[in-house]
Amino acid sequence: MRKSAKEYLVILILFQAMEMQAQDHQVTLEGNVQVVNSELAGIHVQNISAKRATITDGYGFFALAVRLSDTVVFSSVQLKNKEIIITQAILESKQLIVPLEEADNELEEVVVMPYNLSGDLSKDARGLKLSAVSSSTLGLPNTHVVKMTYNERKLLEADRGTMIKVLPLGFAINTHKILNRISGRTKMLKERIIREDKNNVVEKLLAYYPDSIITKNLKIPDLQLHEFVYFCEVDDDFNALMKSENQLIIWEFIENKSKIFLKNNKPD
Repeated sequence: MRKSAKEYLVILILFQAMEMQAQDHQVTLEGNVQVVNSELAGIHVQNISAKRATITDGYGFFALAVRLSDTVVFSSVQLKNKEIIITQAILESKQLIVPLEEADNELEEVVVMPYNLSGDLSKDARGLKLSAVSSSTLGLPNTHVVKMTYNERKLLEADRGTMIKVLPLGFAINTHKILNRISGRTKMLKERIIREDKNNVVEKLLAYYPDSIITKNLKIPDLQLHEFVYFCEVDDDFNALMKSENQLIIWEFIENKSKIFLKNNKPD
């Protein structure tokens, strides 16, 4: 049976609609940036077509929402920019390996104007008004990116995995994450990070007030110093006080705690 021109037109419109829908389909692209002899954390990954962005973790991993034909740019101060167009093959794989090269940041020549420098460093230094220079004052990217600890990177890796669609059930699972939770590895890493955070706070306290100051001024015996620090640490207000970084209030806190500690630890 021959199809009419109208039927062919309807079929053509349907195919075009399906093609447009396929092109508009958004997926989460997971990838890994690979660089030789350079920091992998904090590399900018920007989908300039969709105006979305993210940064890489300590292992160079990232996840970003993309569509077909989107342009994704990888950039960092110490690396050469790289631009990738999202193809159908990339969408289907949902996994992208991106090798980046280190940038050549050497300056051939620097001319300082208009300071009328004489060439005499001792003379010119007195005439210049200099301010502190840092990555923040220069407005460099990744300035405020906090570097993850070893255990934080391990926990992030344990929680990472490919989503596998279970069609009959209508949902997706992450086998990597599930196996790590069943084995107890995720819980172990979380406990390590908690202990690590506590140790960092204690180190911060002892940096404010060294052992000799605590033992001499608060009359804490040398052999009970670590026991006293733990006594302060388990207090509900301890972490909040340490975050305030107000050393006067912190000292008042440990001074009050020392009185309670010494009262409870009187020799029989």
